[in-house]
Amino acid sequence: MKKTLWAGIVVLALIVAGYVALPFYAMEQLQRAAQMAGAQEPEKRRESIDTLERYVDFPVLRDNLRVRLQEELRSSIGNSIPQEFDELLTAGANFVMGPLMQQFVTPEGIAALLRGGEDLEGMEQRLFGQYAAPDADLYPQAQQESEKKPESSWRRLKWRFTDINHLSADYGEADRAELRLTMQRNGLHWQLVDIELLNGTEAED
Repeated sequence: MKKTLWAGIVVLALIVAGYVALPFYAMEQLQRAAQMAGAQEPEKRRESIDTLERYVDFPVLRDNLRVRLQEELRSSIGNSIPQEFDELLTAGANFVMGPLMQQFVTPEGIAALLRGGEDLEGMEQRLFGQYAAPDADLYPQAQQESEKKPESSWRRLKWRFTDINHLSADYGEADRAELRLTMQRNGLHWQLVDIELLNGTEAED
């Protein structure tokens, strides 16, 4: 009886350990692939692209980023468009942003983002520039910082499970969180499904 109980406890402990370890393994693979994407050797770059395509759910990631861009576009327009045209605006944004997401949200772009070589506002600015040609000072600070910021490797500052199928992790430098990655479980596989800019908020213990 005791042996059966201990065997059950060991099995349960292994399941819990595996559940916790798998998303971190996926994030480590993403970081490794991001670094390899900047290598000179074509073989390493191809390997990094394959890894990123395996650990990033690009359709879901593009959808989540598109929703965020739509919200920012709607916020920038404010009340200048009547409410009855809101659905038309959303349909038009979806029609135009879909191909742009395919163009910009790529393994190479995500690799540069994870290395710290490009910030999310810079990516959004390029998308907005292609879509709506907004005012030049919509993201002036982000543009200046992107131009002068050297590429560096961010590190993971903190993490937490938001529910049984999702984990969020904050990345940045010197205890200043810059990005929040959201990982989602698909069976035993974990993939990146969302990226959020944190504007250098201080990481909490």
